[in-house]
Amino acid sequence: MAKNIKSSSSINVREIFQNQYDSKINSQDFQILMSHFGLFPQNLISKISLTAEQFLIDRGEDKKIVKRVFSILLEGLNNIRIHGIRDELDRQLGYFILAFNQNQYEIIMANIINSSEKNKIEDYIELINSYSEEKIRDTYISILSTEFLSKEERSGLGFITTRMKSDNPLEYNFYELNKNKMLFTFSVMLD
Repeated sequence: MAKNIKSSSSINVREIFQNQYDSKINSQDFQILMSHFGLFPQNLISKISLTAEQFLIDRGEDKKIVKRVFSILLEGLNNIRIHGIRDELDRQLGYFILAFNQNQYEIIMANIINSSEKNKIEDYIELINSYSEEKIRDTYISILSTEFLSKEERSGLGFITTRMKSDNPLEYNFYELNKNKMLFTFSVMLD
């Protein structure tokens, strides 16, 4: 669920990433398995997803978990690349963190958005977080079965996919970068 918007001219995307990373490192429960801060070209997204998949297989993780983590990473990282906007230096920055504790995986992802999108994103996530398992699957199938949807009408499919694959609500936050741009972060737990 959303926390208060953090606002400071000195806050930047790198600091937010570092704070989240350090928080996980300092946690007694979580271990960072993978992370990346920066740009997300398509070839890097493929490498990250495949590396995470192989890492989990090598750990002897259940195939269902491997598939779910892979799907969520691939979907989320592509959404960072597709939907993230550029910062003042014309960089399309984002980040992800894949962490593990004894019982679950956590995937944290972030990208820059226009401030005007905040309410739309927040309302949509709150809506799909309220859905039952059946409702989330029906919504997913409905969107996929409609061939002629515009990009705008298909927006949100990544959140639905992530919510469905994780079986847990999406947690999210917004950090004000300036009056026009925010960093949108979301995380999901996989049991």
